[in-house]
Amino acid sequence: MRLLRVQAQSFRNLGAEVLDVDAPFVAFCGPNGQGKTNWLEAIAALGTLRSFRTSKNAELLRFGAQEAMVEGLVSSDGMTRRYRVAWKDGERTLRREDRVVDAVGWLRSFRAAWFVPGDVAPIRGEPALRRAMLDRAALTLEPSYLSLAQQLRRCLDHKAALLRPGNADGPTLDAVDAQLAGLSVRVIARRTETVAQMAPHFRAFYEAFGGAEDAAVRYRPFATGDAEQLLQRMLAARPQERDLRRALVGPHRDDLEFQLQGRPARAFASQGQARSLVLAWKLAELACARTGDETPLFLIDDLGSELDPDRTARLVRVVSELGAQVFVTTTDARFLPKGKEELRIFNVEAGVARLASTG
Repeated sequence: MRLLRVQAQSFRNLGAEVLDVDAPFVAFCGPNGQGKTNWLEAIAALGTLRSFRTSKNAELLRFGAQEAMVEGLVSSDGMTRRYRVAWKDGERTLRREDRVVDAVGWLRSFRAAWFVPGDVAPIRGEPALRRAMLDRAALTLEPSYLSLAQQLRRCLDHKAALLRPGNADGPTLDAVDAQLAGLSVRVIARRTETVAQMAPHFRAFYEAFGGAEDAAVRYRPFATGDAEQLLQRMLAARPQERDLRRALVGPHRDDLEFQLQGRPARAFASQGQARSLVLAWKLAELACARTGDETPLFLIDDLGSELDPDRTARLVRVVSELGAQVFVTTTDARFLPKGKEELRIFNVEAGVARLASTG
């Protein structure tokens, strides 16, 4: 798939100009604080329906603005279509060719993946960060996972409300646990399949980026079994859940374990090893999300900040070989690939992007 043009209105500090980004490799260059990453974030909002910087839609709007939008012209599956995401009064609206669509339908035809500096944190961070990585990959590979993940979240929120003092109605809690057990089985199955698909690519990409260690990734579900077995574990944990006022059994307690030489990377991976692990995971996500000749966009924020020149060159080469259109930001054009055909560079100042050169 290819993003041909992009335009933003009242999105952070961005200008309203229409950018022609119909090139395999597009770079936003300039000093920090000028809006390079805002352009990348706008493209991420189109390709993933979320920001890699915030979960609050209000933060995407220019100061004082009541609404904002990002619009892109996208070529995929032999068709050229206009995609528009808008935010107003705390609500998000999705339109494809001026028709309102849901998120799953949107992501089936237009997707993106990213590698940003903060992505390294999950390797040594809390399990919740790694679960988020896994769920993001599961969604990229199968957009319908979004609906399942949302159902699980609502069910967990409902259970948490019932576990508050004075709300713990037994029959209602039984019904919610039965629903939670059924959803848990489906989430665990989808996560298991996602890791199984990505694991071989993950190992290969880690090796390709110079990793001398044997790398592996393992899904660690907190509880396994069919719905009835999970339900029995939930019932057994209920006295403790009432005391702690939170659900103790379910996929919200799963983990994704990265390993080097058979040992958990969380405990001993260096910063360089952590970068390579995350990069291998992101590239595996991109490779597995390919459908036919269609590859999601790949976005890289602050090219050169997390990787040395050799790894940066390898990254650009691998992503290009996968057929992805690449968007990057950088403060230094020297980090951009040399001799790259059809390289399109925009210089960004105060949110305004101006075409500097094309390859």
